[in-house]
Amino acid sequence: MPRPPLSDEDKQFLRAILAEPAELTAWLAYADWLDEHEERDRSEFLRLEVRFVARSTSQTERHRIATRLETLRPTLDPDWVAIFDRPPIENCDKVFEFPCPKKWEQLQGTDDPNVRHCGSCGEDVYYSQSLTEARTHAQMGRCVAVATGVDRFPGDLDHVRPPERVFVGMIRRHVPEPGSQPDGPKRPWWKFW
Repeated sequence: MPRPPLSDEDKQFLRAILAEPAELTAWLAYADWLDEHEERDRSEFLRLEVRFVARSTSQTERHRIATRLETLRPTLDPDWVAIFDRPPIENCDKVFEFPCPKKWEQLQGTDDPNVRHCGSCGEDVYYSQSLTEARTHAQMGRCVAVATGVDRFPGDLDHVRPPERVFVGMIRRHVPEPGSQPDGPKRPWWKFW
């Protein structure tokens, strides 16, 4: 059965959340609104995501919440879920000398729910609904955030060979061919800011 389109009120909540994704008060206000409009699964998903990151949540409770989230996730619109998911950012360590310190939920939203912008490095991060999609983005040298529900295994993006490049300052330069002398080592993370 096709999912109903988002209402104008839904879109207003989503715009506010994407403007400041780490501000969880807006998530809870949206969950309340969803409850009032008989959208119990989406409301429950939001409340569980907020509860999952609460410092007072025990490991046992986190496991219970994660299990329930995995049950709800396939029943919801994947683009909607992408807005609230909390996957780590990957593949930035192939471009930079360090893994990205940011988190998906802290990045600035864009017009595309599957793309967010990192103000620290100036790169876009691409949310991937599958490992194949993540590998495609990684091969293009993009930073990725793989949906939490995707089955993963250690090093599953390690064999992806992106275009060889490094950042020198904030200017993108191609790495010289093997055997030639490089312009210098990658810059340490603290020299980007």
